[in-house]
Amino acid sequence: LQASPIGAAMILFAAAAWAFGSVWSRHLPLPAGPMASAAEMLVAGAVLLIGSLLSGERMTQMPTAAGWGALLYLVFFGSIIAFSAYMYLLKNVRPAAATSYAYVNPAVAVMLGIAFAGETIGFEECLAMAVIISAVVLIGLPQWRKQKPV
Repeated sequence: LQASPIGAAMILFAAAAWAFGSVWSRHLPLPAGPMASAAEMLVAGAVLLIGSLLSGERMTQMPTAAGWGALLYLVFFGSIIAFSAYMYLLKNVRPAAATSYAYVNPAVAVMLGIAFAGETIGFEECLAMAVIISAVVLIGLPQWRKQKPV
């Protein structure tokens, strides 16, 4: 890998735009039904597909059954369920708590790799996951302390 100031700036801009959109969406009248979000995603996917075809991208080989399974998992759990939960959280909790899913996802992915793919991790990875989970808990503490028992 080589350093790319433009690439780094684009990554920072994307993160800032995501954060801005997350905070701003709390004040927007978003459609209540899931079909509006589904239509939005389908249109965006079609636009990206057209862009990739026009730029010359092609599939060089068909994915294996395991590859299709991984894609289905990502579509169902990584997109449909996770994004729906994220949108719900944006409406009901602080943005800092709602966006904490992005920090937990790598730890969940590592655990799934250990459970289903036989991957192994070392002390550093365990320590990193503990730091990540601890930080997410610290972010959530103010919200959890305010809740009154039912």
